[in-house]
Amino acid sequence: MQFNIQPAKPSDFDQILAVLTPWNMHHIPSPEMEMIDFDTFFVAKMDGKIVGVSGYKVLSKEEGKTTLLAVYPEFQGSGIGKALQDKRLEAMHQAGIKSVTTNADRHDIIVWYKKHYGYKEIGKVKKIASFGVDEVREWTTLQMDVKAYFAHKKEEETKKERYILQNDPHPLSPYPPLIINACLTGMVPTKMSTRYVPISVDEIVEDAIRVYDAGVRIVHLHARDKDGKPAHEVRYYEEMITAIRQERPELVCCVTTSGRNFKGIKERSEALYLSGKAKPDMASLTLGSLNFLSGPSINALDTIQELAMIMKEQGIKPELEVFDMGMINVAKYLERHGIIGGKKYFNLLLGNINTAPATIGDLAHLSGALPSDSIWAAAGLGGFQLPMNVAAIVAGGHVRVGIEDAIYYDYAQTKPAANAELVDRIVRIAKELQRPIATANETRTMLGI
Repeated sequence: MQFNIQPAKPSDFDQILAVLTPWNMHHIPSPEMEMIDFDTFFVAKMDGKIVGVSGYKVLSKEEGKTTLLAVYPEFQGSGIGKALQDKRLEAMHQAGIKSVTTNADRHDIIVWYKKHYGYKEIGKVKKIASFGVDEVREWTTLQMDVKAYFAHKKEEETKKERYILQNDPHPLSPYPPLIINACLTGMVPTKMSTRYVPISVDEIVEDAIRVYDAGVRIVHLHARDKDGKPAHEVRYYEEMITAIRQERPELVCCVTTSGRNFKGIKERSEALYLSGKAKPDMASLTLGSLNFLSGPSINALDTIQELAMIMKEQGIKPELEVFDMGMINVAKYLERHGIIGGKKYFNLLLGNINTAPATIGDLAHLSGALPSDSIWAAAGLGGFQLPMNVAAIVAGGHVRVGIEDAIYYDYAQTKPAANAELVDRIVRIAKELQRPIATANETRTMLGI
């Protein structure tokens, strides 16, 4: 709702009376209300029409009094009344006024003044004319310390915004910008299954640049050798990350430590020891063993702990991969022992054959069980990718998308997907749902990198 607050002019008088009339406050001048002083009066305009009014009066060097405040009934709860009150309090504060008095006869308005501005009741005043609510014979006199209000206003607003972000459901509060994490290659897709999977270092770098420009802020990297097979050798990661950093230095680079093809700590951790421009920002950490249709991913607790310790020593943020509830218990175990901590980033991967299914209930259950100070992204495997991505956007989480998880664009599996194409779809849906895409700086701040 677009409106603006501006000083009133004498030519506004008839429109001001029209706003006051539904509240029986239009008897001006009268024994209850002297003529409007246009030097201390404000109007709220929408599409050129006055929809709300407020005024004040200076009583002394340090004392002020509000006069009128009204908004058309159709616009109650829109924030116009609060904006008008803020405007006149700000004017009095700038004039050096320390104490403001307000008279009100509607119970809900009295509560509103107390709730938002810390007013206290200091007495009653008998009405002398029909003005306001006829059946109420007295004005309730309220008073606030305007100097104290402005001294703490910014702090209170920040506290309220923080609380809203942490506790209130969307769309009653705006969610943080959406972080898109792209898993470009994975261990399984081949050129035989989809021509779009990037395999060589050059292809992966080109795809990383392409998806970053489309809206991706984290790129999840798997290396392949010259034959297109999964590779753990550090030279591939060094070459990839250095090239990506040269072209898109803001992009968060996450390397895999997957246990699907490599079992030993040495092979799985090689890329964690890269330094300089090749040092990864993040590294995946699958928090338990599981079976895929293509084979098992083995992650013994000792292996998980050791990989997490190396990441901590090297200053690399874990990308905590969760496929079922037990894996969240492992994350809490690691945090309890100080192996992980601070801001935690979880990927919730649903729809695998023997772990959590891709349902709204399972997504809600997993996301609700995460430890404090966590942010999460959802991924769906195969045909579940799009519904889980959309559910995450609506639920206030973030998104993991890419060919590693799903090689087709459509449920019918008639159209192979390119990574940038999958990202474009998520960006389009997020914008329709009024969820902005995170910038690179916002992403690093939210991740605690």
